[in-house]
Amino acid sequence: MKKNLLIAVISFLALSLVASAGTLSGSVKGAQGQSVVYLEPVQAAAPAPAPTQVYKMDQRGMKFIPSVLVVPVGATVEFDNDDAGAHNVRWASIGGQTRFGHNLGNFAAGQKGTWKFEHAGVVPLMCTMHPDMSAYIVVTPSPYYAQTDQILGDFFIQNVPDGQYKAVVWHNGKTTSQVVKVAGNTKVDLAAGK
Repeated sequence: MKKNLLIAVISFLALSLVASAGTLSGSVKGAQGQSVVYLEPVQAAAPAPAPTQVYKMDQRGMKFIPSVLVVPVGATVEFDNDDAGAHNVRWASIGGQTRFGHNLGNFAAGQKGTWKFEHAGVVPLMCTMHPDMSAYIVVTPSPYYAQTDQILGDFFIQNVPDGQYKAVVWHNGKTTSQVVKVAGNTKVDLAAGK
């Protein structure tokens, strides 16, 4: 009897948690091309579980691909050199903090390097061997993020627990933010920084 009651309570709590989450959707206005939208909880929240997915950024055709990669804090990124010649992966800072800068070194064709990003912020990548090669990694402080549609600026962030958040828009190196309240499925349009 106690076991059945315990199972019923756990099932109810699990369903309650699912019921109190929704999708935050909308558009980023005033931006051409792709933007990144991510949420920071306004009130202290339980830390998100460490991501297990390995994210990838290739060096191919003398470019970083993709040119913008979004990952949650704690994520591991694998940098693959798919070009015929050697490349380098380096960043001078994370979120403007130079103490988090790092140089992964040079990679011959077919080699790769990995890095676990423990700090939230924007990571401006470069290849010191080829100064025209650059890209960004946006390391978000929560697992609630999305990249916008390049033409319409639409975004969808799923499974967001109800509550207040600071919605941050990153576009071409600039950020703007506003506080939003998520209650189930919520639609909010955001503005890009200029």
